[in-house]
Amino acid sequence: MSVAITFYDGVGCIGGNKILMEDGESALFLDFGINFKAEGMFFDEFLGPRSGFGFYDLLALDILPPLEGLYRTDLEYPGVWERYSSHPRYRKTEVQGILLSHAHYGHLSYVREDVPVITNLTAAVICKALQDTGGGNRLQEICYINPREYKDGLLQTGHYKSTAFKQRRYKILGKDFIPESACTFWENYDHSRKLECCKLEAGGSEAKIGDFTVKIWPVDHSIPGASAFGIKTSEGWIIYTGDLRLHGKNAALTRRFFEEAAKLEPLALICEGTHPGTKKPVTEGEVAANCFEVVSKAGGLVVADFGPRNVERLLSFLEIAGKTGRQLVLTTKDVYLLEALKAAEEDGVPDPHADGRIRMYIKPKSRMDKWEAALLERMPIDKTVTAEDIKKDPGSYILCFSYYDFHAFLDIQPEGGTYIYSSSEAFDEEMLIDHQRVRNWIDYFGFELYGTLGRDRERSGFHASGHIHGPGIEEMVETIKPKVLIPVHTEEREFFSSFEGISKVTWPEKGKTIAVRANS
Repeated sequence: MSVAITFYDGVGCIGGNKILMEDGESALFLDFGINFKAEGMFFDEFLGPRSGFGFYDLLALDILPPLEGLYRTDLEYPGVWERYSSHPRYRKTEVQGILLSHAHYGHLSYVREDVPVITNLTAAVICKALQDTGGGNRLQEICYINPREYKDGLLQTGHYKSTAFKQRRYKILGKDFIPESACTFWENYDHSRKLECCKLEAGGSEAKIGDFTVKIWPVDHSIPGASAFGIKTSEGWIIYTGDLRLHGKNAALTRRFFEEAAKLEPLALICEGTHPGTKKPVTEGEVAANCFEVVSKAGGLVVADFGPRNVERLLSFLEIAGKTGRQLVLTTKDVYLLEALKAAEEDGVPDPHADGRIRMYIKPKSRMDKWEAALLERMPIDKTVTAEDIKKDPGSYILCFSYYDFHAFLDIQPEGGTYIYSSSEAFDEEMLIDHQRVRNWIDYFGFELYGTLGRDRERSGFHASGHIHGPGIEEMVETIKPKVLIPVHTEEREFFSSFEGISKVTWPEKGKTIAVRANS
């Protein structure tokens, strides 16, 4: 006997983990993410996969694996499997769940809605918040799906009055019961189309998924709710790190995971290796200190640009706002996310309705989405600000804005100010082009820029990566001591060869299966 691990993506690249683990009749996917670099070879914002053909285009370009039985039947274009049954990697499969390491958009949208998504509560509510406030594109159906039907030669969505959204199954590990506030948030829905609700399932500290036993550990990452997993197989424990780091404010969580994983004497460790060449990363504490120094000396308007789910960074700027006598202005999406995290009883998250340091920015719109209109009704009027309010007294605010919020500058008409770029590093040329557009806006309104647009973001001291650095990876491997080490989410082969004295280093290949067994 052996455990078969097939790496459909996340190999030799950053992101896109799609790892199938099989043991006898049981099968799990470890994440089902997007390889943005691979998609970017064929698509951009104006040329995307054809929605009327379901997942066919992505299958044809080898972006999705040809696994019949994994994907939503309503996205099966007629004849798709007849065409792909001769593909060398084609097979029928049935998985018992997808382990979701953290909340993100992904190819999960294409997976059958009855396949359980196994994660923690925080990641689940963030997923719902992302979809509730998103624009409804093909990658956002991560919590509920909009069923398609074949009509006039294409797969089309049904009329909103007659076709309801169907909610995915989410199984929550680390909880014996789901708090009422989280249940209410999960089941509430402010859209025109009805929702067929599928309640959250509490899985306890360990869950039986098929013949697997699955454990979960919270870890430090730039997005709250990140988790590592332990999967007990017939051959022993296999550990999957997901995304993690040691230089955030919750580094202790990551080290606790190391220690507890080591006690299991694991057969294999599947670990991320995004930044092995970084010896000493910029910490979240250093970023907060640098930003405070800039804001405390700034006159006029301050703009803080950081990742939309980087709540730790948001909390740092909230503290800075309090210390400098400013108010932190959040977008409606940011406020909705905080509501979701409060519902999940996430530690340290402020109540956006009551915290005196927070204001919500109201964009001029001819028509608001239903979720946004409902949020505005919940938010006290004295907790909202408009462009006109900011224009009158720009020195009283820190605006949490990013590229897609820049229209507001045309209404605020700032005369200089401070722009702190504290967002993630670019991973492709398209992002670098977007950064040039950001620079154009900054220059046009006379902002002084702090932080680096483009690559080498961390060197500026205004951004901290969400991923573990070289010495941290060494600490992890030396602590856990797996028999087999399998690096993913990395482009640095040479670094991992140094662990040969501790573990057998096995390099995955896309589409290929690695067999691991206790006596190997």
